[in-house]
Amino acid sequence: MKNLFLDIETLPLKITHEDIKSYLMDKKITKQARSFDPNYSKIIVIGIKSKEETKILLGEEKIILQEFWNYLKEQQYVKIITHNGYKFDIPFLTVRSYINHVKPSISINTNPWQMHNSNHFDVMLFFSHHENFLNLNLEILGKMHGIEVPGERLEASEIEKTYHKEGLEKIQEKCRQDLEILEKIHEKFFL
Repeated sequence: MKNLFLDIETLPLKITHEDIKSYLMDKKITKQARSFDPNYSKIIVIGIKSKEETKILLGEEKIILQEFWNYLKEQQYVKIITHNGYKFDIPFLTVRSYINHVKPSISINTNPWQMHNSNHFDVMLFFSHHENFLNLNLEILGKMHGIEVPGERLEASEIEKTYHKEGLEKIQEKCRQDLEILEKIHEKFFL
């Protein structure tokens, strides 16, 4: 089975409807919180890494979602490796795909109790032992286990500001770095 490492980066949607703005303010839902909700955010980068290549998909959301699902369809017998994929990456990809009228080409497991025998392995879920322990962020998990992490890294909280000021270059580099850290953690413990 071929391992494919997956990471996505998201950006809050611009909210113009007054009822929606009012709702978000009443519920005290911040822009940062909206970044993690596919109803209020969109995908701006999808990173996929295998032994042979790293693909960074960026551009219009519908197009990169189509490219992502087409790429997965072309692959055979893959295991998707994520960090927080059960609670974030895979559900986010699925919901945004349906919002954009893009049909997922394969079903990716999101049942954490079937993780070890499925096509999706979540490193964070493993190290938190199905959320019994702390859910470590990827960078900290890597450092704790002696994996080199680049010194200058874009923080998730800086993505929106960076996107509007500088575009996608630093964001795609963050995604690439996350994929490399994820792959090194997986190689160290699960091969």
